[in-house]
Amino acid sequence: SLKKDSGLPVWVVGTSMGTISATALATAVGKEEVSGIVLTSSVTKKKTGAVPEQKLESIRIPVLVVHHEFDECKICVPSEVSQIIKGLKNAPIRKEVYVKGGANPTGNPCKALHWHGFIGMEKEVVELISTWIKNPGP
Repeated sequence: SLKKDSGLPVWVVGTSMGTISATALATAVGKEEVSGIVLTSSVTKKKTGAVPEQKLESIRIPVLVVHHEFDECKICVPSEVSQIIKGLKNAPIRKEVYVKGGANPTGNPCKALHWHGFIGMEKEVVELISTWIKNPGP
């Protein structure tokens, strides 16, 4: 594995549809392969593999879930994100963070230039994630 070969921590970050893949990976591997996962703008419904529908109880690595409070994407509903945290019963560390801020969302609410993509606060969200990865906690 990359983690074993490099001797470095390996974190997988998935955004929107990528949260389906990151979660699926975390259900299939252990801490020997992946140090933890970060899910941003998580798919919560209406898609095969939506994060709350996966076998979250089999995840045994740290998980950070970040979502914009005003995300308007119909498959990534902020009020449903708590289902993910509830399902992560065996993750040693799990944290749910809602952000608000940014500015001037435009276009498709499921794309990067809207709240879904943390428009206007990308740097702050990346900093939040990288800080947490360095020292994961609840």
